[in-house]
Amino acid sequence: MSDHLVKLLAERGVASRRASERMIREGQVSIDGHVVREPGTLVDPHEARVLVDGKPLPPKPNPIYRVLNKPKGTITSRNDPHDRKTVFDLLDDPPTSLGAVGRLDFQTEGVLLLTNDGELAYRLTHPSYGVTKTYLVKVSGTPEPRKIVQLQRGIKLDDGPTRPATVDLVESAGPSSWLLIQIQEGRNRIVRRMIEHVGHKVLKLKRIGFGGITLRNLEPGHSRALTAGELGRLRRIVRTPGKAKLEMTFDLRRAVAEALRQPLPKREESAPSKLDENGQPYRKKGWARPKAKKTGKPRSRVGSRGRNGGGGPKKRR
Repeated sequence: MSDHLVKLLAERGVASRRASERMIREGQVSIDGHVVREPGTLVDPHEARVLVDGKPLPPKPNPIYRVLNKPKGTITSRNDPHDRKTVFDLLDDPPTSLGAVGRLDFQTEGVLLLTNDGELAYRLTHPSYGVTKTYLVKVSGTPEPRKIVQLQRGIKLDDGPTRPATVDLVESAGPSSWLLIQIQEGRNRIVRRMIEHVGHKVLKLKRIGFGGITLRNLEPGHSRALTAGELGRLRRIVRTPGKAKLEMTFDLRRAVAEALRQPLPKREESAPSKLDENGQPYRKKGWARPKAKKTGKPRSRVGSRGRNGGGGPKKRR
């Protein structure tokens, strides 16, 4: 079955989709002995010989989906010219195909997704899908309400205006305060730049959610596999561009409480089923609800015409 070359390389764990596209354009990939520079080239790996830097295309790896609690002082790249610690140093023998989904800067901590599924990683980070990222930000001072409104509506940065965001003042104490920010973009250091733009300084930055995935009491430097439910949720929100939305789920509210050591929230009880007058649930959509019984007095028959055509009761003969 034919597929786009860039997607094939990402699925085989050669590199992320963006990195695979760059490799193709730089002439590192050939098909049947011919260098191909168009990422959208269709190819059937069972019929054609695909080489990457002269080596055969690797078999499709077993999928890996993990979430890591990234500590401060680590980078998300595999190699660093300054010999700083990377997030891959925290894992036990990570395969070369494993990569970080997006980036967190050196001083930022929190949720970092790791996978060798290049197609999923591409969708989770592409702006058209608008996957939600949720941050707890400790800032200097307490932002005025008008500044919070500015952040919510969007502000103009050097590389363009920001999208509308959810911004709430969670806690304020003395010289600093905590903000909860939800955004749907992943530009470089965007949260820090947003806060600096309205005149405050970021003292601490922690991502507590990515596409609804949280740490669930995961200690800094530790990772865990995503549950089937979490993986299913990620796949659903990137099934179609533009379907993701800003929302504060119970898991995110719990993550906020855990990070700030506040009382844990309680789950909202589901609304009771609506029952008819006989105590039975209404039928499913597409069926009419049962009509309520009339409780008024029966209509008087005085003056009405009976079966004998008379205007009143029959006279006894």
